[in-house]
Amino acid sequence: MTFQNEVIVKTVERLLKGEDYREEIVNSINAVFFDFTIEFFKNIVEAKMNDRGITLDWYKKYFINSDYFSADEAAIYAGINKKTITNIYGTATKKVVLDVANHNFEYLSGVIGELEKDTSSGIGINIKISYKSITVDLSLTESLLVINALATKKIQLRGGAWSSIGKKVEKPLLDKLCEIAGVPDSNIDNSHFKQDKSKSFDREVDYKLISATGRVYRIEVKLMGKGNPESADATIARDSDIFIADTLSEQNCNQLAARGVEYLILKENTDCINDFKQILKRLDIPFEK
Repeated sequence: MTFQNEVIVKTVERLLKGEDYREEIVNSINAVFFDFTIEFFKNIVEAKMNDRGITLDWYKKYFINSDYFSADEAAIYAGINKKTITNIYGTATKKVVLDVANHNFEYLSGVIGELEKDTSSGIGINIKISYKSITVDLSLTESLLVINALATKKIQLRGGAWSSIGKKVEKPLLDKLCEIAGVPDSNIDNSHFKQDKSKSFDREVDYKLISATGRVYRIEVKLMGKGNPESADATIARDSDIFIADTLSEQNCNQLAARGVEYLILKENTDCINDFKQILKRLDIPFEK
């Protein structure tokens, strides 16, 4: 899942108001998931028009080993996502993804086959999909395949959204903070920073601000849960001077203060702009007073 510009803007707005940003992420995940679900159902109906039954072989033919879908999509339809494949096999080339997708589908086929034989449960599932003038009824086997694919897609979207939120929001958040505070462009360095491998102590940071005397201050942003030990520790790894976080525990605050690191907490802070200006003032970074 990629972060849409609209979600980024709304997330930044919520953060600067001291509001919880997570609702925007959840809404975005649901919107993308529902779009996928509708498209998936349409593909089932359209494929059904060219065949008589949505059997396991039929599903494998149309959704796993079809040139119509990418390898990533085929993996989702087989009940596994690309990230999981990468974690297990150390690679996610098209051949590996398709091989794993087929293997996983064979496993699912065996499990579903056993469920069909078990009549003691008395459970019956029947999904009916209608598209234009065509109506498709899915059997227990077919329904379980669809449900499993949808569940896999939701997990993939959720993982992608939460793992990318920090990197996608950091620069726009700091740009907006500096814009509202009135920090001159000449005192801002928002380039894409990369670790200098020739220097073992140099680490990537999210942003840099420059004081009136030319001193460069490194800024780290973390949008994480309260008390996350990674928060304050990140300032050590990246040699940060300013730390901006959604939430920080009292222990985190004490750790940062002990290291001489300025910090700004956003959640439930209705005066974060003024707090940011106070940090700028203490570090002699120009802004509109």
